[in-house]
Amino acid sequence: MKARLTTLDQCRIILRAASWIVPLRARTEWRKEWDAELSCAWQISQAEARSAKRTGLRRRCCGAFLDAAWYRFNREDLRRRSEHWSRTPAVFLLALISALLLFLGGSGYLPRMRSILMPPPYADAQQIVTVSRTGVIDSAEWVVPYSWVKIWRRQGQVLEGVAAYDWRPKQSVLATGGRRVSVASVQVEDGLLGVFGVKLLLGRTSPPDKPEGCRNCLVLSYQAWRRNFSGDPNILQKRATIDGQQAIILGVLPERFWFPSDDVGVLRLADEGSFSADKPVGVVARLRPRITERWAEWQLARSISNRTGEPFSGSFVQVWRVQDRVRQPLTSYGLTLCLSLVVMAVVVGSGRLNLLPQRWGAGAACRWWAFFATKTSLFLLILLAGVVEFTPEPYVFPRGKTTLILESVSLWIFSIGCVLLLWWSLIDQQRRCRVCLQRLALPAYIGRSGCLLLSWAGTELVCAAGHGLLHVTETDVCWLNPAQWTQLDESWKPLFAEKLESEVLG
Repeated sequence: MKARLTTLDQCRIILRAASWIVPLRARTEWRKEWDAELSCAWQISQAEARSAKRTGLRRRCCGAFLDAAWYRFNREDLRRRSEHWSRTPAVFLLALISALLLFLGGSGYLPRMRSILMPPPYADAQQIVTVSRTGVIDSAEWVVPYSWVKIWRRQGQVLEGVAAYDWRPKQSVLATGGRRVSVASVQVEDGLLGVFGVKLLLGRTSPPDKPEGCRNCLVLSYQAWRRNFSGDPNILQKRATIDGQQAIILGVLPERFWFPSDDVGVLRLADEGSFSADKPVGVVARLRPRITERWAEWQLARSISNRTGEPFSGSFVQVWRVQDRVRQPLTSYGLTLCLSLVVMAVVVGSGRLNLLPQRWGAGAACRWWAFFATKTSLFLLILLAGVVEFTPEPYVFPRGKTTLILESVSLWIFSIGCVLLLWWSLIDQQRRCRVCLQRLALPAYIGRSGCLLLSWAGTELVCAAGHGLLHVTETDVCWLNPAQWTQLDESWKPLFAEKLESEVLG
């Protein structure tokens, strides 16, 4: 039969379990202190011979867990440990990846970026084009007179279909089912959805009682239907008004379909009589197979010249594929990035920043440059995602006007951000240990400011693991290296070992 554990044995087991929480460097001293306190308390309980005292003794020993947790997680230990881990390359990359994932989730999984990279949600999207005017006095307009659309509608050998839309979206008040919401609306020709080849998720494109069209026939975007009307499947049977006028909701667009931008929630279908001949409109069309943009431009410009008497020029009409238009800003960003990388390569190649790893083995060199490339790529991905998702980008269907100003603002933000991030990445790489890639610490200023002719003045940084020293000059002059790395031999490591162990173990 096993002997029953005494109260003193139980208390010692509790203290032994709590001691595993205490850092190794302080564990022995902590155990001695608590054992002495336990012995004193045990003698007092034995003298009084009260069971309540013994129960309180066990409860008191349980408090050792709180005391051990304080030793482990006190403010000074946390500060030292956080400083150590923040300098390591693995934690730095993990922080960047976490920031990218948080950004990904917070933005709703990058909806604008996905709309750029994924094929447009149109049937045979390669054949969908915008038709706009060039060479006009007001360079802010791409629009054309609606009379031109009527002429192009007869170009059956070039276009399978063409439709106009009002290039000025406006805010409208839509009321149905007891709800009133403010949404962006655009007036479009009733044949526009046929040009795109889109099938509605709910409903049909023409009312059953008025197949020729109606004045306020509405088609909701999927986002507006879900966000403003909670995805009501019976919304088509409810009475509706828009801007105080009676309206009919014909249907709901598919989830990925947007026009003319992802901010527009309502398309107001209209027939030809709703557009005057001189009304400026945006134009979308579907090219016939094997018809190129240049040939279409020539044919459409010639038809306008023949009908209106304008001087013929194949350049005053522009045909632009929708997919290329949506992805066009990425080309500008790519060119900006390439230019920034070329400048960075010149800076690295010049040796002025002293970025080369100390050890020229294949493994050390690969580890050094792989960290630099991964760090820089993560920074640029976060920058690109932020510019695309949170600036007024032209990554939407063209509304009939150029987006030069918006593109310039976004491009400037990306360009300046690229330069700053790449420069910071270079400086961060310079101030890392050439052996272990940890961020250098313990900055110390040496020398006299301004006296660089006969002496050296600048900042000296040390690797916490004792691998070497980095000397950074105060002023960049031709006779001094701006950054010089000094490798320390094995004899220096014992001086850093105790400090490094205390930081890691807390």
